Amino acid sequence: MTLRTRLLIALVALTAGALVITGAASTLALRSYLVGRVDDQLRAAALVARQNAVVRNGSRDELRTAVAPTEYVVEIRRENGTISGVGGPPELAPGVLGERAPPAPATGVSAPAGVDAGPAGRFRVVSFTAPNGRATAVIGLPLRPVGETVRRLLLIEALAGLAVLALLAGAARLLIRRGLRPLETITETAGAIAGGDLDRRVPVSSPRTEAGRLSIAVNGMLARIQAAIEARARSEERLREFVADASHELRTPLTSVRGYLQMLRHGVVTLADRPDAVRRADDEAARMSKIVDGLLYLARLDQEPMPRPGPVDLAAIAADAVADALAVEPERPITLRAPESCEITGDEDALRQVLANLLGNARAHTPPGTPVTVRVLAETGAAVVEVSDRGAGMPPESAARAFDRFYRGAGARGGSSGSGLGLPIVAAIARSHGGSAGLESTPGEGTTVRVRLPSRGPLNDLSSS
Repeated sequence: MTLRTRLLIALVALTAGALVITGAASTLALRSYLVGRVDDQLRAAALVARQNAVVRNGSRDELRTAVAPTEYVVEIRRENGTISGVGGPPELAPGVLGERAPPAPATGVSAPAGVDAGPAGRFRVVSFTAPNGRATAVIGLPLRPVGETVRRLLLIEALAGLAVLALLAGAARLLIRRGLRPLETITETAGAIAGGDLDRRVPVSSPRTEAGRLSIAVNGMLARIQAAIEARARSEERLREFVADASHELRTPLTSVRGYLQMLRHGVVTLADRPDAVRRADDEAARMSKIVDGLLYLARLDQEPMPRPGPVDLAAIAADAVADALAVEPERPITLRAPESCEITGDEDALRQVLANLLGNARAHTPPGTPVTVRVLAETGAAVVEVSDRGAGMPPESAARAFDRFYRGAGARGGSSGSGLGLPIVAAIARSHGGSAGLESTPGEGTTVRVRLPSRGPLNDLSSS
């Protein structure tokens, strides 16, 4: 059973129940009112008749003249046991009301009571004793008019209730259909999305209504689902590219090592050239090991929290990194611009690797003697590390992909000794600290790599090597 049908049935059932309760209450109230009027009429008639000489001593004809032409039924029982009665339908047997009426009190009038007179129907009666004590009388009125009025009221209420229910059912069906139309639209949209139409959205009628708020919530959920699916697709695409690049990078040194080993195994290399072949094979193995270590480091950055977060002085780390770079290449002018202290919360080993990778890239991609500047800046809520060189710079397309794993620029895939993981590791360490890494490069003017790190606060998804 659909929601629309259940709502319609529930609405009609509740309305029918309300009509039945209202009709029953009004019917009972009307019957009580009409019976009360009959009782008032009987009391008034009894008080008058009790003082009337016709009741005490009158003949049947005189009694009929006194009662006619009303609906009153009067029965008088004399001392000698004779019964005189006038009025009432032909089915009413003489003496029935007197036998079934409440006993007549010595003084006053009895309380009104209902009497079943058999085929003649029900009567409302009172009884009293004549002032001289020689006769008792019963006065009654038929309840047939009350019953007919109540039955007519019930018939009117039933017909009116049916008409109201029919009109209500028709109006409720239209209103429920209109009210549930947004839900049907949401259902159709969900079906279309399940069929692959991820750009489909639910039209929002009014945010003030429940259906409008539901449409807004569903659209937000659909947007998040679509974003998650697209992010997953991008992640899978990056994973495929990563696996392809890793396979390519590892295949070159692995092929070289196997080639040198095959040459040594089959005696192709002379005894004098054997040390050089072994050295070259060892260099390729070292290159392959460096690539594997970089991949493992990136994998740990993606998965595990750093176990050693603590206060780190970026100025001291930058000074140590500059000293190490000058030890490797003394002829290169390297300038350090840093405050005496710049403390942040982070992993010291990871941040040392950031500076080492940035200075290593500057040495690898610029000619010897090219000036390099290292800056450490303290900003509001953040610390910035910049490494700038005055080399040839990078074209825009290469700068846009500088942080892609294994990317080394056009034509660099096979001809550079680097693995293409230096800047990706820098970016991953920056993200693990809740920061970011960026690059600015102008052809002919040089390149600047900027790493921004939060100055204080908990680490986000940090991991260690």
